[in-house]
Amino acid sequence: MKNFYRCLFICILLIPVSLASSAQVAHEDADPIESQINLYGVKKASPVLFVHLDKTIYTNNETVWFTGYLLNIDANAIKEHRILSVSLINDEDSKIAAQANFIIDGGLSFGNIYIPDSVAAGSYHFVAYTNRLLKGRPEVVFKQSVTIKTTNEPAFSLSLSLLDSTKGQPGKITTLLTAKAKELPVIQAPVSYKMGTAKKRATLATGKTGVTGEDILSIDKNQVSPENHVLIAEVGEGKQKESIRLTIPIKKQKARVRFYPDGGYMVAGKTSRIGWEARGAGGEPLKINGILLSNGIPVDTITTDSYGMGIFKLTPKANSKYQVKVIRAGVVDTVCALPNALPQGITLQVADALQTDSIILKLQSTRYQVVKILVHNYKEVFVTLDEEIYPKGLVTSFATADLPRGLNMITVLDSLGRPLAERAIFAHYDKRQDLSIKTDNNEYATRQKVKLNLKLSSASGSPAKGYVSIACVQDNRLSYRHPNNIESYYYLSSQLQDIPLKDNLMGNDAADKEYLNKVLLIKGWSRYTWQEMLKTQPADTLRQYQTIAYNGDVTFAGKRLKKPMMLSAIADTLARIVRTDSTGHFVMDEQGIVTPADKKMTLYISGKEKTDPYVIHFNNPFEGMTKNMADTMSLKSIEVPAVTETNEALVVQGLNKTRQLQEVKIKAVKDGLLYASIPKSTLDHDPGVNECGDYKCMNDILNCPNHPNDNNQLRPLKKGDYVKVWRRGQYVSEIYRGCVIFKTKDYPSMVQLKGIYANKEFYVVDYDAEKDSIPEYQSTIYWKYNVPVNSSGETSLWFFTNDITGRFRIIAQGVTEEDVLYSEQTFNVKKKLP
Repeated sequence: MKNFYRCLFICILLIPVSLASSAQVAHEDADPIESQINLYGVKKASPVLFVHLDKTIYTNNETVWFTGYLLNIDANAIKEHRILSVSLINDEDSKIAAQANFIIDGGLSFGNIYIPDSVAAGSYHFVAYTNRLLKGRPEVVFKQSVTIKTTNEPAFSLSLSLLDSTKGQPGKITTLLTAKAKELPVIQAPVSYKMGTAKKRATLATGKTGVTGEDILSIDKNQVSPENHVLIAEVGEGKQKESIRLTIPIKKQKARVRFYPDGGYMVAGKTSRIGWEARGAGGEPLKINGILLSNGIPVDTITTDSYGMGIFKLTPKANSKYQVKVIRAGVVDTVCALPNALPQGITLQVADALQTDSIILKLQSTRYQVVKILVHNYKEVFVTLDEEIYPKGLVTSFATADLPRGLNMITVLDSLGRPLAERAIFAHYDKRQDLSIKTDNNEYATRQKVKLNLKLSSASGSPAKGYVSIACVQDNRLSYRHPNNIESYYYLSSQLQDIPLKDNLMGNDAADKEYLNKVLLIKGWSRYTWQEMLKTQPADTLRQYQTIAYNGDVTFAGKRLKKPMMLSAIADTLARIVRTDSTGHFVMDEQGIVTPADKKMTLYISGKEKTDPYVIHFNNPFEGMTKNMADTMSLKSIEVPAVTETNEALVVQGLNKTRQLQEVKIKAVKDGLLYASIPKSTLDHDPGVNECGDYKCMNDILNCPNHPNDNNQLRPLKKGDYVKVWRRGQYVSEIYRGCVIFKTKDYPSMVQLKGIYANKEFYVVDYDAEKDSIPEYQSTIYWKYNVPVNSSGETSLWFFTNDITGRFRIIAQGVTEEDVLYSEQTFNVKKKLP
């Protein structure tokens, strides 16, 4: 059955490339342009990696649960992707907060990664890539922005505010820092101000708080720029140090305005639909007003929406100059020139790029022309139309039945095959497969059972099946600022650049479709270029891949070996032999170093005494690759200026920590609080965790993933104890074999190392059987991967709410035989009455 699932998954994952693969064979009588497009498609073919996270807002001491999907890849290449490396990287200083590797099998990877208490609150990126390299870099990379909040109360509270600029010194920006501890001022605390990026941050000034706990700083406005506008204040010293950051408004600068005529060009005497985009100096979208000028004379007023996008119509006159004067508070009034209108040419208009069955085109020309219209995706041509255009114009259409779902391009060529106009469309936007998520109630009490039914329906009406991963989390642990949607990522974000953030990116409401029509007009140009396609040569399609693997060397008395030797590798209960070459170098097979999550493996030279001068030098190449990527990868997010910031914005608030709930009798808890567990204790203070890091919770689950950081839930664990472990889809009782610790510093011929982690099951609490357990405040109450869904019947699941009240969201996403799949549902939880 396992092999069947794997084969089925591979078939599903290959669906998006089947059409492209069939188009790679060029026929002798094929159109040269079509053959060139096919060749370009081979050159640009690339897999897509997507990782479904259980949520996008975490606290330290929580676990990130994830499923990785490798899409758009052929059956041979998928076998080369065997390891998924995941890491959590701080946006501020590019430091790696956590990193682990997991097995990929058939394009799928399941796992979890723990966020330790030492991770500072702030903005991070979850970054994933595989072991296959192209030109020395990972072939596929996935980045997901996340926020990490902290469970630790600050030593004292800080606020940093901008003072009224009209009352300060000319040319200066003035800030007020306030430090308090239990509402009392923090007096004479050292203060250090810095500005700039983590890699290029200079100290601006130092000082001390006064008798009111305040300190005032004046900054020259010329020191603030788009690249240097985040002020950091550090107060205190040693363990009693707190920091706060404030994004300072950049002095008035010009808005970044760009214009995108429908089809690519404006033509004199012909009406064009023109998309335009306005962004601030920091890259943020601007809702802005503009005055359209013709030779300096106002002729119209235009606007952009909250996403910084707008559309207007214009019939340009020959020899006229058109400009837009943009007006907005905080932005320098700027006059921006539109592209010059061509004296001769054609215009292409697509009023609705999301039409279901056919796309209607309106073409206008200054003279009679014979043109060829190609509909393609820069991999394959699906529709070819030969048309005659007269000066009075032409309205034509084509059916979308033969187009693959997703982004496609319309290109208009003249009789010599030269491009005259181009436009992006989205075919079969509404023809998505639907996954129905039904709960037995819309509202539940705390610790009540939730029954869930899933059913898949095919857009074509034919039988359908697939697999999804499912999360049920506290709703305030998800944010539109951190979109994690396999459908919008696969079809839009992975192909178009810098899409404005929006909730429900591919929704079905009229406003959603209006937004996407603007995106296709304005952002559709960022995919490929016709000129690049025409330059493609057959040699461009040849690729040389490399794979990275765990490796190392054995030395004797500091020198290379002169003959091969054997090493023993123990991972969990499995022992394997690793053979070196004649110089002592070895490469480890990934299947031989798979360990339970968060467990280390041991590599040693058997039969050698600890006094023998053999030394094993082990190399995990993923660590170096991740470090290099963190140093070079752009993780910058848009900074929105604020009047006041506090150091408590990223601190979990409310009576929501397990320890507090045990010490205080709570009469009422507000809905919608952000819940988190208490920090994980050290071994010295935790009687339930042994030297190997093993523990069991009150339900006897070995290394229970729901209670990795709760002292009061852990129970002493020793050799011979019965524990519950996950075997073949259920928890079964086994005898704990005990803990053996080797002090590797005493044995140079032995090393302990992080292996490749196997997936861990999320433990679903059954409150019908565990009625007396202490309060549970896990923000993720359900996670399950590899859940089969189909159109012939319902898939039934169950789980329990815990002691958190408020709104919860269920998200299911994955793959089917035809497409990718995303669906969600919500319900509410209220306090259970006595």
